[in-house]
Amino acid sequence: MTEILTRYGSFTQLENKFSYLNKNTFVQNPIDCFRRESPTLVRLDVTYGRGSSASWLFSILQGMFVFLGVTDDRFSKEQVYNLACNIAANYKTLKVVEILLFVSRFESGKYGRFYGGDSYALVLTEAMNKFMVEREHYYADIERMETERRIEEGKRNTISYAEYKKQK
Repeated sequence: MTEILTRYGSFTQLENKFSYLNKNTFVQNPIDCFRRESPTLVRLDVTYGRGSSASWLFSILQGMFVFLGVTDDRFSKEQVYNLACNIAANYKTLKVVEILLFVSRFESGKYGRFYGGDSYALVLTEAMNKFMVEREHYYADIERMETERRIEEGKRNTISYAEYKKQK
């Protein structure tokens, strides 16, 4: 808990660092994004109090909906907040940088587009489910790369059996 406070400061400071407007500074390389240290949604709630993750998500989603041209009369602030609460409850292991990556990809049309007025929340959560599958693949790739790196490091520090016998 204290490491998050030490690293990111107050909730407002964290919110400013990982804001909607700063998202593109974190999402240039997906592998780096998944490797990057950042708090998970559940850690936000533990560190800054229950509802902190939903509050942070609300500001991110509001920025996204403004970008997508979704106005308050089509999707109210209450609906956006309820969507933020839903995401915070169901995807609490996501890191904040992963959410920013998702938003960037969603805005670029990677997961489809909005088709109607009443399905915004469903379109977004369906896209989130697609992102979660991608995320699993990225983490598997990262693990594979780390394993290969460890094997290569191990090979550099070994000698052949013939060299071993010579040394004996």
